[in-house]
Amino acid sequence: FLDAGQDNLTPLGRLEKYAFSENVFNRQIVARGLLDVLREFSDNENDFISVMETVARMSEDGEPTVRAELMEQVPNIAMFLHESQPNFPAAFSRYLVPIVVHYLTDPNNQVRKTSQAALLVLLEQGLICKGDMETKVCPVLLDLTEPSSDDDYKIEAVAIMCKLVTMLSKETVEQLLERFCELCSDARLFQVRKVCAANFGEFCSIVGRDATEKLLMSKFFDLCSDSLWGIRKACADCFMIVSNSTSPEVRRTKLSPLFSSLISDQSRWVRQAAFQSLGRFISTFANPSSTGLYFKEDGTLLEVPTLRFSFCSHLLDIFQHCCTPPWLCRC
Repeated sequence: FLDAGQDNLTPLGRLEKYAFSENVFNRQIVARGLLDVLREFSDNENDFISVMETVARMSEDGEPTVRAELMEQVPNIAMFLHESQPNFPAAFSRYLVPIVVHYLTDPNNQVRKTSQAALLVLLEQGLICKGDMETKVCPVLLDLTEPSSDDDYKIEAVAIMCKLVTMLSKETVEQLLERFCELCSDARLFQVRKVCAANFGEFCSIVGRDATEKLLMSKFFDLCSDSLWGIRKACADCFMIVSNSTSPEVRRTKLSPLFSSLISDQSRWVRQAAFQSLGRFISTFANPSSTGLYFKEDGTLLEVPTLRFSFCSHLLDIFQHCCTPPWLCRC
């Protein structure tokens, strides 16, 4: 549509014509071809800024398919801007991040989903700076997870928040911690509690031992005794990471009895998940100075030398404490 035609318009004028045409298909085509348009005008900063301003105006299009099409192009455009950063350092932060954030609250479900997917890609690629995350994205997520927020918005925002924690700094996660604790106790929406349970370990590993024991442990106990088996199963799946974020005393006196309750849970799916996590949970009792077993903050094994007899004896004690079935204790 930028090729010379019979209208005698400049390429930028032709872009304006089709970007705001009454024909929805024309607007969709413009949104789909924005990356090529930006490349075409990247040699001239003034023309480039004019295109970015056109993009900002297009983001307010009343047709959801146009907004969704525009958002699908954002990760590729962001990568292009990242490669051109010496020439256009603030273009992404100024023009595109506000669109992504605004679309998180879009009334159309397809647009919101597209925006969420684009946001995660941008984070994984390291294309959003820490400042934008803290000042633009996180405040919106906090607003969307307010108790009075729409149910659909809250469920989606919780899922994004939990996926973001591994990509944020400890300081930023601590700002979200109070809200996360509230969401763990959401009595109305089991979907919210389930997402929190599935990502509980990530929060624990990032905020550290003190915050885990003072703020998160009581919430974890509540989730482990939730009336829905899917939530209890999610707790069993992440039990090792939670245990690895606590002191040996809390591990022995509080988490061991709690794990025993999951192993004897009435749901076979919860019991199965607990037994699958048993070995990983036991490994958190190991003393690195005597066994040489070391774990990263996320709970992954760092080094495994030959086990010593003293550790094997300690494993037997934990088996007997945690496991009710006699056949497992004999093993």
